[in-house]
Amino acid sequence: MRTKQVECIVFRKKEKFEFLLLKRVPEKGSFWQPPCGGVEQNDKSLLDACYREIEEETSISKDKVIKVIEEVYQFTMHNDYLTGKESTPLTEYVFGFEVKPDVKVKLDANICVEHEQFQWVPFDKAIEMLKWNDNKEAFKALYKILTKR
Repeated sequence: MRTKQVECIVFRKKEKFEFLLLKRVPEKGSFWQPPCGGVEQNDKSLLDACYREIEEETSISKDKVIKVIEEVYQFTMHNDYLTGKESTPLTEYVFGFEVKPDVKVKLDANICVEHEQFQWVPFDKAIEMLKWNDNKEAFKALYKILTKR
């Protein structure tokens, strides 16, 4: 049973910071979120799991990352995200990834069909679009670091 997960807040700097959100397919909740997923046995570290998840879900490779902000936030979920039923506690570790401004996103390379759309959005819009409070708090923590507020 998985007990660790990573959340990868991917952002770029144009005139302002823009954050990448992915919309899950209907059978997986139909909500907006950053790239995220479980830490697998062959991941050497949480950061390796992040790079793998980002590439799987968006086709953004490690060489397109300009800067990594490690362990921005952390939280533990006690309920299944789809059913709401109690489940094995799952700790999610949040990292920030600045990517090159002209980076291309592709959702169709993922062998698991998880997402149907993506959008680059400003911080305020990301907070509105995110469903889960823990994701919102993670974004706020990263934005505070980015803007030194």
